Amino acid sequence: MYNYTTVALQTTVVTQHLSSIMVFIAVFINLYRGTLTGSALLWCSTVTAVLGIISWDLLSLTLRTPVQRIIRFGTIKAAVLFALLLFGLSPILRTLTEDTSSDTIWAMTVIFFCVNLAFHDYSTGNLTNIRFPGSVSLNAAVLASVLLASQLDSNLSVFAFLLFALGWFALFPIFRRYLKRISAAASVATTMVLALVATAMFAYISRVIAMLHVFGTLFITFGCPLWLIWVQRYKNEIHGPWDEARPIVHHYYH
Repeated sequence: MYNYTTVALQTTVVTQHLSSIMVFIAVFINLYRGTLTGSALLWCSTVTAVLGIISWDLLSLTLRTPVQRIIRFGTIKAAVLFALLLFGLSPILRTLTEDTSSDTIWAMTVIFFCVNLAFHDYSTGNLTNIRFPGSVSLNAAVLASVLLASQLDSNLSVFAFLLFALGWFALFPIFRRYLKRISAAASVATTMVLALVATAMFAYISRVIAMLHVFGTLFITFGCPLWLIWVQRYKNEIHGPWDEARPIVHHYYH
């Protein structure tokens, strides 16, 4: 039988990722409207990345995995090279979809984010790399980010937004897995912070979407575990010749 508390804690990985997508979309909307500048986003991403690297070191020491620190340096090196590549490609990416209607861009973005949400790697065992089906989720997030970036009006905004997307969808999920592996309380706290930030950011954009996010988060966290436990009463176990044979041991007493 399932334990309600255990199942509810396991839903935090889902609500974390859902809230992270909401935060990402809110950042784009603010960039698109001009209430957030590309330089401000670039500075925030840089400071957050530095803090994340320091936290990553502390988590690696807690897990006592020196190999992870070696992999960390390789990941940072790849991220720096990719950031330089993005800086050079920003003018091209900004005009990538200028002949495509905005309605098509928004629709494709929604589809890609749905794919990202459906194929995201919600396990906590993968701490070093991105593998299937998580690779499908990451590729979908990258495509959605490129489509959104093509709607921005400056090369700096495009570069800052795509750099933010790189850390948000490629590195941040791995950091959350580290955190959940070490402390369930820290993972719950991260879930609450992400949910509150996403709700607060969308409160200034659309109160309806903000309330939908609140109700969706509460339903996933508290309603779905109850639903899962309730449907277990209708679970039927089918026995047949495919079951493992159980030896019958006779005890003889003299």
